[in-house]
Amino acid sequence: MKKFHAVVMAAQRPGVINELAADAGVSHKCLIEMAGKKLVEHVLDCLDQSPEIEQVTISIDQLDVLDGVPAYERMKAAGKARVVLARTDLYSSFVLAVEGDELLPALVTTADNVLLSPPMIAHFCSEIYKADARSALAMTEKKVLLDVYPDGQRRFHKFADDEYSNCNLYAIMDRETVDLVSVFQTGGQFAKSLYRVLKAFGLWNAIAYRFAIYSLDRGMERMSKKFRTSVIAVRMPFPEAPIDVDNFRSKKLAAEILADRQAG
Repeated sequence: MKKFHAVVMAAQRPGVINELAADAGVSHKCLIEMAGKKLVEHVLDCLDQSPEIEQVTISIDQLDVLDGVPAYERMKAAGKARVVLARTDLYSSFVLAVEGDELLPALVTTADNVLLSPPMIAHFCSEIYKADARSALAMTEKKVLLDVYPDGQRRFHKFADDEYSNCNLYAIMDRETVDLVSVFQTGGQFAKSLYRVLKAFGLWNAIAYRFAIYSLDRGMERMSKKFRTSVIAVRMPFPEAPIDVDNFRSKKLAAEILADRQAG
């Protein structure tokens, strides 16, 4: 199993002041303190502890934002972490982060994915190699999440077999599949916009998604056919996997979970 290059998306949206960052009095959401660390530190520490990860790139809109952040400084000194300047959209930022022959396969996550853990990464990477997939996304079934955290998520992706929550964890295995990420060039969260689904995946796939015609696996088969690659959805058996720091509600829940982990 070839090790992964992890890409951490940490940039602010252009022209948008994040309300959580403003409330915490910091310039970027990734600098918010939680359970004794900045959000991005929780993510970097997890990646540093995961044997599947060889190096880390943080994509951010201001190169000196992470100066003085202990986890970043430690990993940079060890030659394991670097920052690159983010572009104005996710796709262009990702392409810049993986420029170079040794920067794939890539595991992609976000700087607010503070509950990410080494067992989650191990499971995700293992399932990708088992399936011999060229790209993957992590999903958690609604029941797995809500049975443990009833307030863990409000929005789900509905398929014929179940409802799922996105875990902000993706993988791109080779250079030919990098173009697949172009569907995110205008942003993700497709469930909020049928037009985005239509533009990215075509009319029939958009209709199928809107009315939950296909199961999750069948939907991935359809996506694989459209993009001429192999895309799989890795089911994550971790109720914490879909919970990030997206709003005040999820921030409170994430802080409680981190406190419980530390106590444990």
